[in-house]
Amino acid sequence: MSVVAVLQGTEAQDRQSTLTAVELARRLNTPVTGLFALPDPNAVLMVAATPEASGLTASTAQSIIDLQLAMKETAETAFHDATSTGAHGLDCTFFHEVNTVERASANAATLAQAVVFPRSAAKGGEPLNLAFEHVLMDARLPVVLAGTEEFKDAGPVIIAWDGSNGAARAVRFHLPLIRALGHVVIAQAPKDLERDAARPVSEPGTLESWLKRHDVKAEIAEIEGDVGSGLLALARGSGACMIVAGAYGHSRLGEKLFGGTTRRLVEAAHAPVLALAR
Repeated sequence: MSVVAVLQGTEAQDRQSTLTAVELARRLNTPVTGLFALPDPNAVLMVAATPEASGLTASTAQSIIDLQLAMKETAETAFHDATSTGAHGLDCTFFHEVNTVERASANAATLAQAVVFPRSAAKGGEPLNLAFEHVLMDARLPVVLAGTEEFKDAGPVIIAWDGSNGAARAVRFHLPLIRALGHVVIAQAPKDLERDAARPVSEPGTLESWLKRHDVKAEIAEIEGDVGSGLLALARGSGACMIVAGAYGHSRLGEKLFGGTTRRLVEAAHAPVLALAR
């Protein structure tokens, strides 16, 4: 068991992910793993049948190998630089896996206490976007997006609660983190409670009682207007270190991957760490 930082071979993003992973692991008292995965370059090249093309294939393969080595060195350096910051006393291991990053990340997320992606992974076209989408939307495993700012030590955890299965999965999956980080604010828009009045589980008091049984203290806060904006405003006002939320969205065949609330949270310019589960 460990907290895994998924690395992509770019210094700023890999440092961001690793620092977040270290802060979470420090509270969980668990090791940190830096995961850098790339496929075998020979496996992704087309096999050429003619002698003339075979030389080109070999040259292309070598270029890919050289690029992968440079990316690996960048990721490893960023990981070791970030994990050497502060006296955290954790075991920190860099691991290079020859695999697709989608498959490697999903494998890591299966038993890890948290899998951390850089914030940029939520944006289409970014290096880790497909892996982030695969783990969250296809494998249906929990993920953590690093915050856009430095991890805040003393702030509460905000749980976005509407009683839905997605919100419940997010809380259950991330309970060790929630317990380790301490105080919780259960956030709910009154319109959600009115919509689901027939479901007692949608009452924030139901979650408050459940958390209490797991030795987590919580308070309840109402948010107004757009849910995503309300959560972000509450996070700013309370100095929250994390938002835990269910991820809502469609398949990749849809026009947009995420629904409105989730999209607002993942695309926010200023936001704390975001823990998601679908």
